[in-house]
Amino acid sequence: MRFGSGLMALVFGLVLAAPALAADLILKKGTDVQLEFASSLSSKTAKPGDKVNFKVVKPVQVDGKTVIADGTPVTGTVEKVDKRGRYGVNAHIQLKLAPIRTVSGKRAPLGFHTKGQDVSSKTGEAAGATVGGAVLLGPIGLVGGYFIVGKNVNAKPGDKMTVDIDKDTVVRVP
Repeated sequence: MRFGSGLMALVFGLVLAAPALAADLILKKGTDVQLEFASSLSSKTAKPGDKVNFKVVKPVQVDGKTVIADGTPVTGTVEKVDKRGRYGVNAHIQLKLAPIRTVSGKRAPLGFHTKGQDVSSKTGEAAGATVGGAVLLGPIGLVGGYFIVGKNVNAKPGDKMTVDIDKDTVVRVP
């Protein structure tokens, strides 16, 4: 009988302790996720529909608990490619990222930072040079700006990129 009551106490203790072992944490919108390219991407060859592979470089934590593990794979799809152009216009590649898997298996949508993005100063300089060239040299200045070509986008495995969580997501963490 004593063995039975001890076993019963153990089971009862485990049942009460089980909810304390797992916690629901909120992975907030705007939380940074550091990714590393696992495949190459170039504006010279990319086309809509191409897949691009990434992996998480640094685990994402909430309240000291990991909610997205280091090495978690992420897939992106090329949505649009703007090739480099004349007058210093740089190439652009628009990507859409698949939601990322959290440690609980739930998926969190990813987005791109809109704050603090570095707009290429070369494009502005080339446009300024073109306007300045038109004022100073007339049509010859415009022709000169035509020969200033923007840069391509080239990413190789190991290059890093920071994205963010696009929507608050509840993650159950053990």
